[in-house]
Amino acid sequence: MIPRLIEKLVIKSLKIKKIILILGARQVGKTTLINSVRARLFSKKVSLYFNCDIEEDRKTINTTSLIELKKLSKDVDILFIDEAQRLDNPGLTLKIIHDNLDIKVIATGSSSFELKNKLSDPLTGRYLDFILYPLSIEEVKSKIYKIDQIVLYGLYPEVFLIKKNQEKILFLNKIIESYLFKDILSFQKIRYSQAIKDLLAALAYQIGSEVNENELANRLKIDRKTVVSYLDILEKSFIIKKLYPYSRNPRREIGRRYKIYFIDLGIRNALIGDFNDLNIRKDSGALFENFVVVEKLKFHENRQWLADLYFWRSYGGGEIDLIEKSKTSGELMAFEIKYQSERLSRGAKEFLKEYKIPVKIINTNNYYDFIKKPT
Repeated sequence: MIPRLIEKLVIKSLKIKKIILILGARQVGKTTLINSVRARLFSKKVSLYFNCDIEEDRKTINTTSLIELKKLSKDVDILFIDEAQRLDNPGLTLKIIHDNLDIKVIATGSSSFELKNKLSDPLTGRYLDFILYPLSIEEVKSKIYKIDQIVLYGLYPEVFLIKKNQEKILFLNKIIESYLFKDILSFQKIRYSQAIKDLLAALAYQIGSEVNENELANRLKIDRKTVVSYLDILEKSFIIKKLYPYSRNPRREIGRRYKIYFIDLGIRNALIGDFNDLNIRKDSGALFENFVVVEKLKFHENRQWLADLYFWRSYGGGEIDLIEKSKTSGELMAFEIKYQSERLSRGAKEFLKEYKIPVKIINTNNYYDFIKKPT
C-alpha cells in the first residue's frame, strides 16, 4: 500500500463531533484508505464496516430506524460505511446516527453529485468532507519516478503499480467502461449515453483550452443546457476539473469561459487512445500543464490548504496559466507552465503591468518543488 497524505487529516478529524465523508472516483483508493484507518485504530477502537456495493451489507445498514441502528452499533466506537450513496436515504440514516448515538462515522462516496444531493438538507452542519484524488507525485515520490510515465498513464493506484505499459492501458480502459461510465450513467440516469462519451472525447482533445459550450452543443448535436448539465456531472464525479478565470477588472479581462482539465491523464489518454511518447506528441505542453494544475489541486486537498486556483486572460490576448490566491491573506501568485521553454510570454508582461505581481515559470526542471510546497 502507498501511504496517503490525507489519512492523518481523517484520523485527526475524528476528535470533532462530525460525520467524516471521503469522496472520490472509483478505484482511487477510498476502501484501502479506510481499511488503513481501521488498522491504525485497531488497538484503541472497536469498528464496524459496511460495503454498500455488497447487497447483504447494504440491506443491513439501509435503515432509518433508530432501534435498528442502536442494535447495529452496540459496543462500536467507529462505523465505516463504504459507497454510502447506494443507500436509499444516506442523509437521514447518517443524521439519525449523528444526533442519537455516541459513535464516530466515516462514510465514502464515489459521486459527490449523488451523495451530496442526498445529504445536503439532513446533514447541514453535521459533516466534514475530504476528497481523495488519484495518487499525488509526492505520495509516489515522483522525484525518482519518470514524469513521462505519470503524464501518459496517470496515477490511479493500481495503474501506477502495474509494471507493463500495455497492462496499464488495459486497466485504464477497464476503469472507463466498468466504473466511470457505468456509475455516471446509472447514478445520474442519463438518457443519451453516447453523447456524454462523445463530450468526454471532445474535452480530451482540448485540455487546457477555454470551453465554448455552444460549440460543443453544435458539434454533439445536443442542446447547450444538456452540455452544461453533463459538465457539472463529470466534475462532481471527479473526472474533470473546471478552472475559472481570475478577474479584478471585468472590463479588460475575460470572465465567462472556463478551462477544463482531467483529474487523471491516464483516463484522458485512454479516451482518445493515444499513449505515444511525449517527445513526438503535439499535445505534450497541454498534458504537462494539466498535470501541474491537478497536482497543485491535490496538494491543497491533501493538506486542506486554503487557496483557490484560476487562470488569467485579457482581451488583448495575454494569458497566465495558473493564478493561486490565498483564502486567508488574499495574496496572488502567478505562474506560466512550460513543458520545455524557459521564456515568459507577452501575457506575463501584461499581468505584471496590471497587477504588479511577477510571473514565475514552472517547467520540468522545477515542477516537483513547486507542487509539493506551499507558494
